[in-house]
Amino acid sequence: MNYAIRITFLTPCFSHGATDAPEIRPASIRGMLHHWFRILGGTAQQERMVFGGINFGKKSPIQDDSASKVVVRVRHNANVDIREFPTLPHKSGGQASPRKAFAPGKSFKLIVTDRLGGLPEQDAALFKDALHAWLLMGTLGYRSTRAAGSFVFESADFASPQTPGGYQALCTGIIGRHGNRILLALLDRDFANAEDARLLVSDSLGGKDHSNGKNDLQRLHYPLGRIHDGRKTSPLKYRIVRFGGNYRILAVWDNRPAVTGNQRSDLTGVIRLFQDRKPELGRLLGAGFEI
Repeated sequence: MNYAIRITFLTPCFSHGATDAPEIRPASIRGMLHHWFRILGGTAQQERMVFGGINFGKKSPIQDDSASKVVVRVRHNANVDIREFPTLPHKSGGQASPRKAFAPGKSFKLIVTDRLGGLPEQDAALFKDALHAWLLMGTLGYRSTRAAGSFVFESADFASPQTPGGYQALCTGIIGRHGNRILLALLDRDFANAEDARLLVSDSLGGKDHSNGKNDLQRLHYPLGRIHDGRKTSPLKYRIVRFGGNYRILAVWDNRPAVTGNQRSDLTGVIRLFQDRKPELGRLLGAGFEI
């Protein structure tokens, strides 16, 4: 296994390490690959075979230490365009929370190889699908659930269809091979630039948006995530996809109730809220998910 992939950001990437300086970290990409490997149904044994693990004591499911058989490397030019961008582009003033980020157009080379004798064929095939799934449907960095860190990619090993129909069909095919644990919709609106698309999905719902906003989201088991009273990531995520000179929004719903705590009915419920309070996004999501 030896994959070389050129990745170029479409929206600002707020990827940071220990400091405020933007940094594209192999560990962050490994985390995304691990996440998609689980979404596609990778078992605990397969995870250990691919990503390795450490024995943390008697209660650890891992009985001995094992090194990862997947190596992730990043190469990029040190002289890159780093600027401040709003993490919440729909807000004005200080509420926009500007933060340093890699600017759209920034590219880097991702290299993924195996070691220690390689992976068993079945595990290698699942890992390749997980990597492809992230390339097509994932993002990178802070605010990535709201389409920050969206990118395009070029690779001889992974397809990236140039039409909306082909793109959605490829994503659906990968998901379908592994149990349909994801629901997705490529929303039917073209944007002239990626930041306009990020603006739309960033202007979401929260407790301050409506007098009953907090109660409504609580009733639906926080389908957009939660920060206070126990952090929870959003099962509904967005990615910006480019087709020619236009951009579209890909909406992805994590359809694993045991992991997210959400049912398909919660997706229906939150889209109904969007239709009432954020009509354009609600219209697009309703049509995309056929609600």
